[in-house]
Amino acid sequence: MGPLGLADANGGWNQRGIDYYVERAKGGTGLIITGVTFFDQVVEKQDPSTDPNPLYKPVNFVKTSREMTERIRAYGSKIFLQLSGGFGRVTIPTNVGDIPPIAPSAIPHRWLDKTCRAITLDEIHVIVKQFGEAAFHAKRAGFDGVQIHAVHEGYLIDSFAISMFNQRTDEYGGSLENRLRFAKEIVEEIKKTCGDDFPVTLRFSVKSMIKDWRVGALPGEDFEEKGRDTEEGLEAAKLLESYGYDALDTDVGTYDAWWWNHPPMYQKKGLYREYCKMVKEVVDIPVFCAGRMDNPDMALEAIENGECDIIDLGRPLLADPDYCNKLRCGKITQIRPCISFHEGCMGRVASYSLLNCAVNPQAARERVNAYEPILKKRKS
Repeated sequence: MGPLGLADANGGWNQRGIDYYVERAKGGTGLIITGVTFFDQVVEKQDPSTDPNPLYKPVNFVKTSREMTERIRAYGSKIFLQLSGGFGRVTIPTNVGDIPPIAPSAIPHRWLDKTCRAITLDEIHVIVKQFGEAAFHAKRAGFDGVQIHAVHEGYLIDSFAISMFNQRTDEYGGSLENRLRFAKEIVEEIKKTCGDDFPVTLRFSVKSMIKDWRVGALPGEDFEEKGRDTEEGLEAAKLLESYGYDALDTDVGTYDAWWWNHPPMYQKKGLYREYCKMVKEVVDIPVFCAGRMDNPDMALEAIENGECDIIDLGRPLLADPDYCNKLRCGKITQIRPCISFHEGCMGRVASYSLLNCAVNPQAARERVNAYEPILKKRKS
């Protein structure tokens, strides 16, 4: 749910972005987690007009964020800022430009016919330091916490955690603890900067679903996992909790098996439930569950069965910002369903960096496409 098209030229939120999130708070959402935002000003610099950026011009970011977070709180909702450690080997040129790709090691890029440059120790330390600064400005801006993006989907921090991608021989390579050192230092830096009472959650993929480079497993297929298998994923979950993360937002997949992290209509609803339950059985912190969880009865069952603690709705809230209020009022048949079509959200984001929805033309255009019925006849 990346907020592409929701930033102004100075790295703050534009009016579309403010309206978009406020509308979901108005619709009864308990906790909003923004789409991914970037902050790196040194290693993997990105156009600040693509996504909001708390370090490009911090005063502007705080000013525009405050307008949004205060309005969201007025509706009784909370909001976390999702902070990215960088794309790494999975950069999408149509989104961020042709940035020279980086990775833990000199490995193939996911999409391009290129070999990534191995990131240096100094660059790792610079990114960690910037994480603390970005979280500090998020706290100033009224966000209730942050979500780190991510030991998930093969992004830069996750590529450090996966041995297939991480061939380093220094303190950031080798053992699982070393491969998670990047993620460990990030949460420690944020807690040092913002305090222990400022929540830091993590987007986390417990299993990679990789058969080979750029080849992912299909649903129901027997295969040899070349990325992070479930056993290592559960060990990683325990370590991440011990490092200080306050919750794990759990799924499976990588960019090499993209249809797992962004499940289209042929993937079953609730496809992450069994994996979330595995994680919940080995950690004491809250576990979020996303992945086509828009069936209310199924979502309630997942909570009652102890499979997860919190239900994530991403695309369903694009389709209907009033989802939660309609559910509270028992108006389930009036919820506009997400069809997992991917063209309004993922398709437009990948093609020209603008969030929208195939079944809701008002998504991220709440003000421009506002429904304003004529109540008074023009002619008698």
